[in-house]
Amino acid sequence: MAVRAFGAPPELLEMPLPEPGPAELLVEMREAGVNPFDWKIADGILRPRPHVFPLVLGVDGSGVVTRAGPQAHRFRPGDRICGQFLHDPVGIGTYAEFATVPESIGVAVVPPGIDFARAAALPTAGMTALDGLDFLQMPRGSSLLIVGASGGIGSFAVQLAAASGVRVLATARGPSADRVRGLGAETVLDPEKEELSAQIRRLEPNGLDGLLDLGSDRATFGRLAALVRGGGAVATSVYVADVEALARRGVRARNIDLQPRAVLLSRLLEEIGKGRLQVPIESEIPLSDAPRALAESRARRAVGKTVLRIRPDP
Repeated sequence: MAVRAFGAPPELLEMPLPEPGPAELLVEMREAGVNPFDWKIADGILRPRPHVFPLVLGVDGSGVVTRAGPQAHRFRPGDRICGQFLHDPVGIGTYAEFATVPESIGVAVVPPGIDFARAAALPTAGMTALDGLDFLQMPRGSSLLIVGASGGIGSFAVQLAAASGVRVLATARGPSADRVRGLGAETVLDPEKEELSAQIRRLEPNGLDGLLDLGSDRATFGRLAALVRGGGAVATSVYVADVEALARRGVRARNIDLQPRAVLLSRLLEEIGKGRLQVPIESEIPLSDAPRALAESRARRAVGKTVLRIRPDP
């Protein structure tokens, strides 16, 4: 599933088998995870980096190593792996029967008992959630507001924060509220029923200890960050934090710029293997339905995680 130019519609194409570089792996893909970043890449968000066209979409995936370059030593043919496959040149993505990936980036072996669908849904959303929470360093019993809790990143963040003893306040609309509550949120707030800042002031009159914002615009984020008391911390995946201004009032802040690392992915896979982390797969669809899934993501109608079935597991 590829686009022929920035902004072009995605379409199914027949393309040559990609050739792994000296330190790369050739992977027979089984499943691919759908992320908002996929359609943003198709729109040209990474335009300064080198690209190839037709540009095969997809950054997350799982599959089986079929060949390793002469300088690749971490994995061997037959290994089940998953991870974020994004590398230069951009455009050798996971929405395909085969993809290449440098073995040095955020890929890891899929442990026994974890299927390819869950492994494909995990990398970008799970690593972003864990990376953000690692920065926030919320102590047990502290209050954390997670904005955008029903999406992929939010679903992982709610579980990971609640499991560490944090009191999670989360935003979710309509039918998603019960699902987010089931993931561990103590309180679920619907911003469509009442202005969110007013709800927070009533529930936390002394202020919040932390904020993880996964979807607000700059103005909304500013209003919510103002409710975090001195000594607290905020993080956002949409790059709207004024880090210096927040630091002046004693609030640590970060715009999350994920650097995929195998150690992050391995921690998440371990939590899944021990039954402490659910992978919130909302739907598993064939590769041919990728355009619809991307349209829903673009319109912010997607909840949980969608995965594309590339090849059935034999």
